[in-house]
Amino acid sequence: MTLNRQTFEIRHRRGSAAFRRLLAGSALAAAVAASSAVSAQEAAEGGEGDAIVVSGYRYLSEDTSGTTGLPVAIEDVPQSISLVSEDFLDATDARTLGDVAQYTPGALFDGNPGGTSSIVKLRGFAAGNAIDGLNVGTLDYEPDFATLERLEIVKGPTSVVYGAANPGGIINQVTKGANAGTRSHVELLGGSWGRWRIEGQLARALNAAGTVHAIGIAVHEEGDSFMQRVNSAKTVLYAGLDADLSPDLKAYLHGGYERYRRTSFDGIPTFPDGSPAPVGRSFFLGSGDFELVTPVARVNGGLDWEASDALSFSLKANYLRSNTTGESGFGFGLEPNGDFFLAVNNITKSVTEAFSAGLSSVYKLDDLGLADSFITVAANYQHYDTKQAGTIPDMPQGDVANIFDGVDAIEALFNTRTYPGIFDYSLNRRLRYFTLSSQASIKVAEPLTLLGGISWAKPDVSKQSGTGPWQDFSGDSQTSLRLAATLEPVRGLNLYASYSESFQPQLFIDAVGDVLAPLSGEQYEIGVKYVSPDRRLLLTGAIFDVRQANQARYDQTIDLIDRYVAVGEVRHRGLELQAVGEIAQGWQVNAGLAILDPTIRKDDDPTLIGKTVTFLPKSTASLHTSYEFGNAFIGGGVRYVDSVKTDIDRATRDLPSYVLADVSAGYDFDRFRVQLNVKNIFDKHYFVNNYQTLFYGNVVGEPRSVTVSLRAGF
Repeated sequence: MTLNRQTFEIRHRRGSAAFRRLLAGSALAAAVAASSAVSAQEAAEGGEGDAIVVSGYRYLSEDTSGTTGLPVAIEDVPQSISLVSEDFLDATDARTLGDVAQYTPGALFDGNPGGTSSIVKLRGFAAGNAIDGLNVGTLDYEPDFATLERLEIVKGPTSVVYGAANPGGIINQVTKGANAGTRSHVELLGGSWGRWRIEGQLARALNAAGTVHAIGIAVHEEGDSFMQRVNSAKTVLYAGLDADLSPDLKAYLHGGYERYRRTSFDGIPTFPDGSPAPVGRSFFLGSGDFELVTPVARVNGGLDWEASDALSFSLKANYLRSNTTGESGFGFGLEPNGDFFLAVNNITKSVTEAFSAGLSSVYKLDDLGLADSFITVAANYQHYDTKQAGTIPDMPQGDVANIFDGVDAIEALFNTRTYPGIFDYSLNRRLRYFTLSSQASIKVAEPLTLLGGISWAKPDVSKQSGTGPWQDFSGDSQTSLRLAATLEPVRGLNLYASYSESFQPQLFIDAVGDVLAPLSGEQYEIGVKYVSPDRRLLLTGAIFDVRQANQARYDQTIDLIDRYVAVGEVRHRGLELQAVGEIAQGWQVNAGLAILDPTIRKDDDPTLIGKTVTFLPKSTASLHTSYEFGNAFIGGGVRYVDSVKTDIDRATRDLPSYVLADVSAGYDFDRFRVQLNVKNIFDKHYFVNNYQTLFYGNVVGEPRSVTVSLRAGF
């Protein structure tokens, strides 16, 4: 296991027991529901607020200004945005950001290095991560969706909002708050490979006036895996306060603690030509005694003040800290006779600490005779630190195994590791920057709106190896621009064209230990959006051309640290289409198509120019649809990922394309809901690559799985 394989991107048997736990726990759910003051009749008369909503059309009216910096409706934002509602996450039993990506056009699940967290790419570039509109860098854990209200996936550069941001876009997690309509519930779930989960949510008003609401969430989940020796567990505690301090002043404070434990697994090496090893899907390479543990603490809060009808202010702050420790075994260099190298990484520290704060204001220009026009001004500060340390232990029985010897023999070799090790490492990296930005949206005439934005960011990038001195790689300050024009020929239909720039300091290092130069790029986008008059259906389409310099590409591994080289310039052209919402009474849909042409345009190596960028599928598609009748729904989904090129010159085999199909069904009775989900119903055998290289091999995708859940609302 290499250092940044823990932190950075380019980073079965007890099913019956789970069912017994589910049935035993149902008595608890019934007791909690029975004790509620809300009667079954009141729940039945709850109207649309209690209906089963799978695609989440209600979220089409949500405010996305926290992510875009633009206080306008989603159809008026001249940028492609996908909203993922809590309803959709529940209905599909989505557990990871990778699951979400497979149902989002323009998004790509790019593996889960070391089992720490999903890597998601947007338009072929690594996605940024934000919480409540503030950048938090790279995540080392999978956020539990019980704590989130929705996900906002913004595609394309966002540097005018964040100063430094990845060119592909950003995934914003909107944390769950409470209001008068927030319901309480208890849910029990059981599923394949001994998976079981219990989740509880309690929301209440804290004062008679109903101006202060609190929410508390607790989750515990455990399970084995389709793979031998692999299991996991997580515990989540979350709380939030939301208050209307006055008619013009609102505040929130959300935070929690999460602890993730999982057996370390990092893929099966491939043969030199890229062919998979001839082993079953349950084959495990590692040790069942090797566990990674990640505690996560986070807190975020904010104030929103409507100073007048024309002027408003917003103050927000986030803090997040995670630390992964434990042993991780991995293999590489599989030869035709079955021999391969194995190694162990004892991670004594892998800390990610992020703090960000932002102050922004909006001034509406209606009083100046410019209706539906405004100016925004914002200041943001972020620091993002990583501290990594560990030991590569000695393996007295040798560091070569044979894959044909089987799981037990390979595990026995891993377990021969001894301490002290043969190599200790330590690497600290720090990224800090301050950003000033402004955007102006002017409605020139009734159908035409012009948008202009600019940001200035000053980065501070430094690195420390071992006990050596800190090295400064900060570079110059950076200015980013955004220009757009939107035409609304008829109500609800918007045609737009935009130009935007991106800037992102990097923490990847090259063969001599220097940090790569910052990413810089520009994007041209033309798009169309249509929202139905009842706001139940949103149609979007976009054509884009993104050009980025200094894209990191895996080069080699030195002293167990992955090293990278910067590609001169890549160009990603593509098309994205999405339809989300209700297309007829009770019939909901979430459909998407993305086509991508990623090409190397400039590089010091002339043989690379014109070649297709590796490990990116050229097309992906998804469809999830459901039909509601009475108190029930039935739904299904299909996810398609094109084949993936694994070498510039096709010296190694492509990863095959795959199609996955899912089905779900649910029924509401009184305050209860029972739901069935079956994923990968045809049991498709497929592979996912974790590191954009075959050096460490591939991971087998999850086979068919089943879950049954029972929720009691009160």
